[in-house]
Amino acid sequence: MKREIQRETRTTKPRFKLWFIVVLVLSLSTAALFYGYQQQQLTAPQRLFTLAVKQESQGKIAAAEKSYRDIYQHYPQSAKAAEALLKIGKIWQYNRRDGQRALLSYLQLEHDYPDSSLVLFAREEAAQIVKYTLKDYSRAIEFYQRLLDLNTGKLDHYYLEIADCYFRLEKYPQARIELEVLLENFPDSPLAPDVLYRKGGILLLEGRTKAAQQDWQSLIEQYPDSSYRLQAQFNLAKLLEEQGALKEALQSYREIEGFSPPEVLQKKIDHLEQRIADKTGAI
Repeated sequence: MKREIQRETRTTKPRFKLWFIVVLVLSLSTAALFYGYQQQQLTAPQRLFTLAVKQESQGKIAAAEKSYRDIYQHYPQSAKAAEALLKIGKIWQYNRRDGQRALLSYLQLEHDYPDSSLVLFAREEAAQIVKYTLKDYSRAIEFYQRLLDLNTGKLDHYYLEIADCYFRLEKYPQARIELEVLLENFPDSPLAPDVLYRKGGILLLEGRTKAAQQDWQSLIEQYPDSSYRLQAQFNLAKLLEEQGALKEALQSYREIEGFSPPEVLQKKIDHLEQRIADKTGAI
């Protein structure tokens, strides 16, 4: 009886060791496979992205788009997925000139990756498409307003774009209000000369001539180096001419230096000199 127990013990030990080795090998293999899968998930999107960038640089636009789309479809959780969508949008926008398809890509990026740092750029591109490609100014206002809601980026530019949309819709009072808000919130904006010039034009359309003159005069005094200064001077001289102050208008025209095209300015001066001469002769 004792011998049988000893024999059974000796037989069980090798079997136990064998099973232990098998289980260990299987566990290690599984761990290795899982690690390999993880590495594949981490490195495959980057490899695909690198390939897509290369294809794009070689002019293989269709192949590049497919590679970017593969990243988004097969590795949506990867760090490159949002950037891939952005690249797809750019391809449709700039290479294929299809604003609607580009817009869908940018909106998809915003929807799927709302916390991505690329959302701001995607919204800017989307707003530009809606305004300048689709020419849907009412909708563009909404897109620029959504940019303002982010409270980051080029906020003064967004206000200017909104004002311009209202202007194109011929909603002049609202356009002027947006410009006034821009100046109030961003008094040091480099857009200030442009804003003052535009606001003066809108005020003139509203029949508020004196207010328009004040804006253009402020532009001339505050921003003497602005490219808008010469046009503002020209406009003020033109207003004097229209009001019948011919000598004052002539003097104002003569004080403008560097106006382009110069022949337009000279024509105005010649015309006024003739009017004044005719008026003087008639007296």
